[in-house]
Amino acid sequence: MTKQIETRPKSFNVKKIFGPFMGFVDLSDDVTDALRKMTDKIIDDEKSEPHGHHLAGVIEKELRIYKSDMIEFGVNTMMESCVLSYVQHCAKEHGWLHPNFTVNSAINSAWIVSQYENEYNPSHNHTFCEVSGVVYLKTPNVKGRRKFVTEKGKRDNDGNIAFVYSSPSDRPFDVLEKGIEAIAPEKGMMILFPSYLSHHVYPFIGKEERRSIAFNANYRITDDSDENDVKFIAGNLSGITHDAFYNKQKPK
Repeated sequence: MTKQIETRPKSFNVKKIFGPFMGFVDLSDDVTDALRKMTDKIIDDEKSEPHGHHLAGVIEKELRIYKSDMIEFGVNTMMESCVLSYVQHCAKEHGWLHPNFTVNSAINSAWIVSQYENEYNPSHNHTFCEVSGVVYLKTPNVKGRRKFVTEKGKRDNDGNIAFVYSSPSDRPFDVLEKGIEAIAPEKGMMILFPSYLSHHVYPFIGKEERRSIAFNANYRITDDSDENDVKFIAGNLSGITHDAFYNKQKPK
């Protein structure tokens, strides 16, 4: 098995832009380079599987990544640890990180998004997961290329990813809350967020490639204080029973 890269991220922050907690990670250069080399190999391989039919994007080249690819290039452990750290940070903030609680997480799918001129991702969220994330590997400077006079003074969102928590249209002059945050991607940036959070990616003009890895993950928190009666606390519900569930046996 390939030795996994252990270099820690340059920074790791969990914060609230609006309602949910989001994770912002600045990956180390060796991890970023390994991810780029991995995606180079997948893109160059004619046998690589397309993944776009599962996705919302209007993007020609979206290719499936396997866990074995991550392991081969030594990045599997780091990717998984970032997801786990994000979940642990969020659980701690909500008071759900008790000594008897166990937090487990696992990436369940990943794909390359190789975006070019005029391609885009419409507003969407992700299903069959609790956590979603994106890592940026190629981020050309696409700003300032639209010369529309009517756009002068407006924010240039070309190539940005935007997260939508609520619509501010009914409170256009409110300084107490914002419902949309657009982020300009940078090489080595990882963003982690709840899978239900709507987001979209703006198109851009120019011949360069904007490349990222998108991924989904599950997590589960359990109370293991009684090994004979492990209790579900939060996260993925598959295979779990709970006193509050509708399908629980009605008492006689």
